[in-house]
Amino acid sequence: MREDELNEFKRTTGELNDAMVSISSILNKHRKGKIYFGLRNDGNPVHFTINDSTLRDVSRKIFEAIKPQIIPVVKTDIINGSEVICVEFSGEDLPYSAFGKYYIRIADEDRELTPSELRKIMIGQEYRENWENKSSGQTIDDVDEKTLQNFYKAAISCGRMPEIGYDKRTVLEQLGVLNGKKLTNAGVVLFSGKKPVVLKLAVFATEHKITFLDIDKKDGNIFQLIETAVSFVIKNIRWRVEMDNDGIHRKEIPEVPVEAIREAIINSFVHARYDIPVQHEVDIFSNRISITNPGSFANDFEPIDFVNRDIRSYLRNEIIAKTLYLCKNVESFGTGIKKIYALCKEEGININYENEDTSFTLDFCRRDRNITPQDGVINGVINGGIGENEMQLFELIKEFPFATNGELAEKSGKSIRTISRLLSSLKGKKLIERVGSNKTGYWKTV
Repeated sequence: MREDELNEFKRTTGELNDAMVSISSILNKHRKGKIYFGLRNDGNPVHFTINDSTLRDVSRKIFEAIKPQIIPVVKTDIINGSEVICVEFSGEDLPYSAFGKYYIRIADEDRELTPSELRKIMIGQEYRENWENKSSGQTIDDVDEKTLQNFYKAAISCGRMPEIGYDKRTVLEQLGVLNGKKLTNAGVVLFSGKKPVVLKLAVFATEHKITFLDIDKKDGNIFQLIETAVSFVIKNIRWRVEMDNDGIHRKEIPEVPVEAIREAIINSFVHARYDIPVQHEVDIFSNRISITNPGSFANDFEPIDFVNRDIRSYLRNEIIAKTLYLCKNVESFGTGIKKIYALCKEEGININYENEDTSFTLDFCRRDRNITPQDGVINGVINGGIGENEMQLFELIKEFPFATNGELAEKSGKSIRTISRLLSSLKGKKLIERVGSNKTGYWKTV
């Protein structure tokens, strides 16, 4: 045995006050844990006298010190031939205090919470208690029948839901998203036909949100928007073609694994906060694919900690997560980030993230084709090289993709005839393509 985030050792009950701090910190981190009296830090027993009054003293101290009150299990146990006191405790009414102060567990140590950390826990707990299960203004009649039927078929086919026969009310009640005739908030975002969730989609010409090549906004429920977001990324990322060993059949390989993209998008909808007016976003930049959800990362650990360690994941939206699990959109709880990193590591793709108070963004890095290698060969696909004039025009088009031939001629100091010839050459080398009409379209660099 050893101390960790869920277990704390005390030599004797002379350390009761310190034990109360540990109970508070463990509850605020994991909602359950154990305290042992009669063990050194290394887990070896320390002999001390234990009687009925000793156990009562421990129970009384917990009752007096820990707020909100908890009901612990205080008992004796035998470890390595010695009698020790084991206190098992749990609670969901975060945050918990010890002697009026709030603490958090970090590894095997207890640290007092900062005001901002405490505020974050309180806001998160309020959301957890009130949002998902709260009745909405929508009823069972507002359910999108196709979405619910597709969910039921998928849940039955993967064996995670018993075949009870499709009935709208029965399915919704079994999922816990119906209060009488009213849909819960979770039921609305999952199944409503009134388009309760907003998704913004965009493709940008560079790594900045300045010039966009495509932009759209979709409204729908979670199931509809997951498929919309995945399809949008698949359509706008780059694919390469490789021949099979037989030299006949070919396979198309995406620059970022589609399975990783899908996992990230599902995670975004599972862990988002839906009580704040912020929309989901999928943004494709020249150097990255960004997936953003409303609400900060819903755990005290960093995402990379879930990759390197086996850590219990806190679910901000348990009903939403459970529903997506039943139809196998979610494979298993708490493994999404680890799966994303593993898939991208196999393909040599780096992942970055940005965690803010009102949003969390996961970035898949991609090769930026706007960056020209030092040898002057763009992307390794130019046939016959590229001249200096072509390079200058190529850079000018990247900066002014909506410029007309006349405007390009004016900015470059060359004639319209020369510009037309250079444009034709760049198109022939597949470095640029025209999107839209000559009058209202733009140049896309590839």
